[in-house]
Amino acid sequence: MYYQLFNDNYKYNFDNINHLDTLNNKHNVQIINIVNSNLIILPNLHQFINLERFNCNHNQLNQLPQLPSNLKELYCYDNQLTQLPQLPFDLKVLYCFNNQLTQLPLLPYNLTYLYCSKNKLTQLPLLPDNLCYLDFYHNKLTILPQLPNKLITLYCNHNLLTELPQLPNNLLYLYCGYNKLTELPQLPDSLIELYCNDNKLKQLTQLSNNLETLYCNDNQLKQLPINLKYLDCSKNKLTQLPKLPDKLIHLNCYTNQLTILHKLPDKLIELICNHNQLTLLPKLPDKLQFINCNNNYTNLHKYIIHCKSLYCYKKFNKYKYNYTLNELLNHTIKYYYYIYIIKYYDKHNIYL
Repeated sequence: MYYQLFNDNYKYNFDNINHLDTLNNKHNVQIINIVNSNLIILPNLHQFINLERFNCNHNQLNQLPQLPSNLKELYCYDNQLTQLPQLPFDLKVLYCFNNQLTQLPLLPYNLTYLYCSKNKLTQLPLLPDNLCYLDFYHNKLTILPQLPNKLITLYCNHNLLTELPQLPNNLLYLYCGYNKLTELPQLPDSLIELYCNDNKLKQLTQLSNNLETLYCNDNQLKQLPINLKYLDCSKNKLTQLPKLPDKLIHLNCYTNQLTILHKLPDKLIELICNHNQLTLLPKLPDKLQFINCNNNYTNLHKYIIHCKSLYCYKKFNKYKYNYTLNELLNHTIKYYYYIYIIKYYDKHNIYL
């Protein structure tokens, strides 16, 4: 629990919320922090005419007082708010996530950052043109309004969306997983990260050459276009992967219908290909640090010879038995082992 007031010259700490009413020179206060105090109600703030930043997060508030007109930043997350008051015209930052909000008021024109996730919203108001960051995951939205052209980051995952509107040309990050999407709109060339996992997608639109991260797991995809550093295409219906890009460092393709993996990129660090129909693996890159290929039909001893060290853990088995690398090569490792490759230069310790 703490209360703080700030202006250009000093910071004032106080231990009673009622001190706000008796404070002199209220017009000089620029920042108020009332955090972790189990407050249910707040005093009037209208005399703090130059207040620019107000923090009242982590309380038990169910409503806010009228807000000063000069306010630029409002942090009221982690409360029990069911509605917000009229928002000041110059407000630029609003953090109101993890409340009980069912709707938002009219949003100020200058609003740049809006965090309203983990509420009970069923719709959004008209979005201001200057908005560049929008986060409303874990709500109940079924449709979105038009998105502002300046938007850079969009979190709309964990909703009930069946479609997305046209995406802004400058969008860099799109998180739309855990919805009911059957297709995506045209993706902007600017896009760097796309998380469209856990939907009902059957195909992906053409991906940008700038895209570095794609999480499209838990869909109904049968083919992929890729040019990435991070690719998670697990839990689909893929029977093959396209040529993997040279810059790829993480590949997760578990629970598909793959029968073969082609040449792996030299920079690959992590490979997760369990629960497929693989009978062999290609040569593993020297930089590989982790591999999980359990629940396939692979005979591992054919491709581990170049590894400095190999850790194999049998699922649900607490007992470990030491093998040398040469001893291991004379055995057939069963398909249900987890495989971890960690490169050392001294000993070849194998744990089964």
